[in-house]
Amino acid sequence: MYERFFNLTETPFSIAPNPHYLYMSQQHNEALAHLVYGVGRDGGFVLLTGEVGTGKTTVCRCFLEQVPKDTDVAFVLNPKLEVDELLATICDELSIPYIGDSISVKDYVDCINGYLLKQHSQGRHTVLIIDEAQNLSSDVLEQIRLLTNLETHEKKLLQIVLLGQPELQDMFKQPELRQLSQRVTARFHLSALTEQEIAPYVYHRLSVAGAVDPKAMFPEKSLRKLFQISKGIPRVINLVCDRAMLGAYAKETRVVDTAIISSAAKEVLGYDVVSPLGTNKKNVISISVAAGFGATVVLLLGVLLFGWKNTHTIDTGTIAQSEASQSSNTIAPLDKTSRSEESKPLSAQTLSTQTLSVNTITELPPPASLIQNGAAHAKPEFREPKPLAPQYLGIEQAFEMSSYGSEAEAYIDLFAAWGANYDPANDGFACRFAETKGLACLSKLGSLGSVKHYGLPVILKLFDRTGEERFIVVRSMTESADNTASIYINGKQETVNIADLDQYWRGHYSLLWKKPPAYHGPMHPGTIAPLSKWIAYQLDVWEQKPVPAFGRSTYDSDLVERVKAFQRDVGESDDGVVGTGTLIQLSRRVDDSVPRLSSSLSATGGGS
Repeated sequence: MYERFFNLTETPFSIAPNPHYLYMSQQHNEALAHLVYGVGRDGGFVLLTGEVGTGKTTVCRCFLEQVPKDTDVAFVLNPKLEVDELLATICDELSIPYIGDSISVKDYVDCINGYLLKQHSQGRHTVLIIDEAQNLSSDVLEQIRLLTNLETHEKKLLQIVLLGQPELQDMFKQPELRQLSQRVTARFHLSALTEQEIAPYVYHRLSVAGAVDPKAMFPEKSLRKLFQISKGIPRVINLVCDRAMLGAYAKETRVVDTAIISSAAKEVLGYDVVSPLGTNKKNVISISVAAGFGATVVLLLGVLLFGWKNTHTIDTGTIAQSEASQSSNTIAPLDKTSRSEESKPLSAQTLSTQTLSVNTITELPPPASLIQNGAAHAKPEFREPKPLAPQYLGIEQAFEMSSYGSEAEAYIDLFAAWGANYDPANDGFACRFAETKGLACLSKLGSLGSVKHYGLPVILKLFDRTGEERFIVVRSMTESADNTASIYINGKQETVNIADLDQYWRGHYSLLWKKPPAYHGPMHPGTIAPLSKWIAYQLDVWEQKPVPAFGRSTYDSDLVERVKAFQRDVGESDDGVVGTGTLIQLSRRVDDSVPRLSSSLSATGGGS
């Protein structure tokens, strides 16, 4: 909204973990060096911890851009998994095929071991990265440790990177995990930015976004105020700065001063920083102090209302009676000469720091101007408020309305889009329940473009202003000028602005897709698998052949070329590999039972 006003090419303070905006402070440089050094070693664990919002995921994204070409990476975004689910996720991330609908932990490990040996023989290295690792259970951590036992005589075959909050360090201090702790080859803890690093951080992000003179936009006083508010947490800095630039745009000024910073902090973080009147006096009043002034407020209100007739009483229990007798009672004019210094009306600033109950009084005395003009008995003319333009639901409002306490509860609405009733308490783990319905779960990290490309209802994993996880089900998006998304909250549809949604989203999303019965992993050219028959039939339907027919069990060259042609048509990589992306695009085009994210969206970009 404000980019053009500030002559910027894009939004500089998005909370998405964009590595191009990473400000390489001394500790961020050290964190990245620890990741590069640790992965360069032969096996073991690398730990990167830090408080919420300090930039762990962004550093990891920067690290991924520097991964050598001979390195394969599996990125696990949802660590709240059981042992077999984690192993299956690793197989999916590395495109390791596993045959059979019900296989044991040993079968998974054997598949992974065979893959790692094959990659090692070709001179390739494999890295497993797990985000939010503080949520891993002890059983899963032990299984991860056992994965590091996969090795040759010369080196270990798997390198593991764990990203998490400070609790992860505490977990590794537990006696039962001492074997795991001994295998950590590098560890680093990210702290908040110092006050001296605030200015370089803000100016760096503005410069990347195309700002010509960042220092003129954020003066030194504003940055000092920003540090007091954010305590150096990068995510909080981004939230406050983004809202402050929006406030400056609304005021048509290109200088973000301390008043704008304070106002933005109040909107984003929910507390007052300075006086709402913009004075130099600090007006931060704690709840305990405000409560102590309660008696004084009541006394001042009594003096303020002096001049009411004796028939008018300030009694919260008799408001209805007071209103009923209003027509027979009049307000006596106030005697200006009888006012003492103590009975002067409260100033707007004083009143703004107190909370007045609407049940206390029914009508305030008339303004002095009306008394002087002899119109003390006249009531102000009532004006019908102008209708407001339609407003979309704010994301913060959506957070307050949502009763989702976990991702499992959000799956209730996602399954509803597929016509299935899911009860987490009785049906258990959502992805296992999906298998009983012929569906499969898929968790990804990407952009709204990738969400639109898949074209299926999704669960977006958001983070509110306190860093807490929130989940919202998106069942439609529009590409109109409004650029809106229809979300579901407790089964009710609401509309939000996509730009507003993107402020709280890091790119994590989950979806359900219709898995073919014969699918056990990506199918490569030359494979002998029952899935090739299913693919041949679905392509016949897609190509509108009069009599669709099942092909052979061999994924031969003719069928490979047909798959590549389909992949090009739908925006997939035309590598001929039949993976989840290709299957999702095929099933939602030939199967009317598959729900669509939006019938008006085009499909572009994606993976196989």
